Parts: sequence; C-alpha cells; structure tokens
Amino acid sequence: MSWVTLSHVLAVTAGTAMALVLSLWLASIALRDVSIIDMAFSGLITILLLAAYALSDARGVIPGLIVALVLIWACRMSVYLIRRNWGHGEDPRYTRLRQWVPPGWRFHWLSLRQVFLLQGIVIWILTSPQQIAIATGSDASFGALAAVGLGLWCLGFFFETLGDHQLSRFRADPARRGQVLDTGLWRYTRHPNYFGELCQWWGLYLIALEAPWAWCGFAGPLVYSWLVINVTGQRTLDKKMVREKPEYASYMRATSGLIPWPPRPK
Repeated sequence: MSWVTLSHVLAVTAGTAMALVLSLWLASIALRDVSIIDMAFSGLITILLLAAYALSDARGVIPGLIVALVLIWACRMSVYLIRRNWGHGEDPRYTRLRQWVPPGWRFHWLSLRQVFLLQGIVIWILTSPQQIAIATGSDASFGALAAVGLGLWCLGFFFETLGDHQLSRFRADPARRGQVLDTGLWRYTRHPNYFGELCQWWGLYLIALEAPWAWCGFAGPLVYSWLVINVTGQRTLDKKMVREKPEYASYMRATSGLIPWPPRPK
C-alpha cells in the first residue's frame, strides 16, 4: 500500500472521529447528559477500524484478526456499559463538571473541549497502530508477536469480563452495600477490569506489529495506559473509594493496584 493511501485512511478516520464526537456533543446538549460519550466509546472505536478496513480494501490474517478481536471487545463492553448506565442519569463526574461554570453555552463549550473533543483525539490515537496494520498488513503473517499478542488479549478479556461480572453481582447484593469487594479477582488486584482493558489493547498492539509501520502508532497504548492509570481510572477511583469507604484504605495496603498479585496481610 502506498503512503498516499495510508495517509488518506488516517485522515478520513480522524475526520470521522471528530464528526462522531461532535454529533454526540449535540445530542448531549439535548439530553442534558454528557455521559453518553462513555456508552458510545467502544462503538466509536469499532466504526473507526471498520472504516479503515473498508477504505484500505484490507485482506489477510492480521487485519481480519484485529477487526474480529475489536468487535468482540466492543460488543461485550457496549452491552456492559449500557446495562450499567442506562436509566441512571448523568455520571456524577460530569455532574460535578457542570459546577465549574454557569449553565448554558459556557458549560457546553467546556464539555466540548474537556470531554468530547478529547475523547475523539484519544480514540484516534489509541487505534492508530491497528489502523496502520489494517491498511498495510494484507501480506503480514501470524508470527510470534501476533501469538503473544493474542494470548495477552485473551488474558485481558478474561480479567475484564470476569471482573465486571463479579462487580455487578456484588453491587446487586443489598447485604454487601457499603462494603469493599475483596474476593474473586478483586482479592489479587483492586482493578481487574482496568488490568484486563490494558492487556487487551497492548495485545492488539503486539498483533499490529506484524504489519509494516504499525510501530509508528506506539503512542496509542502508551497514552491510553497513562490515562487509565492516572486520569480516568485507577488512581481517581482509589481516591473516591477512600473518601466513601473507610475500610478501603486497608484494602489498598493489602492489594495490588493493577497487576494481579497475592495479597499482603492487612
């Protein structure tokens, strides 16, 4: 594939990402619910990679494997997030964001910058290695990197799926209200779902490396890992849980933050 075609694919997917998040931003104004972007996150990623697949007329095992794994990830993630969030109103994180500025267009412009455009940029950067691999990997074979990447993706899918299932059952039990989940996978890591999410995307990056020039998208998994650990996930949630549940501090001292590990004595 020529550099012109690859540039065309990346430019079109970038424009698609911006058009999609702008549409969601307008919908959020009408619905008064910024958190619709969270339920749409996996769907946006799927659309970008399907667009790359269609634009590049991709063939071969590596492009097909990437698209298949992302579709599996996106279907599970979408069902889980919609079931968890539907009908519960706006996420408290975005409700607090509304307190930063007076209501009206000042807030709408803030949400556009701080939430929607930022999500569009992150999604495009995250998927850039897979986009490049889809566009250039028609002749790439299933080698050692793809084998390791597939194994890592399967490990991540297991952790994220089972971790989310255990958390859902815990929250649905009235007898456990106010308690800290420290059984199952949550005995070995405070965030098995975040660990699983990062494993899947690092696995997809390793698979993409079988294709020419996919390494150029190395910023994708790095930026996503930094955001999940420092901004939107692990550390933010730990601070919130310590404020809400006093016994969470003891759980933090005993349990690994991200990578599963046998717990320390409390």
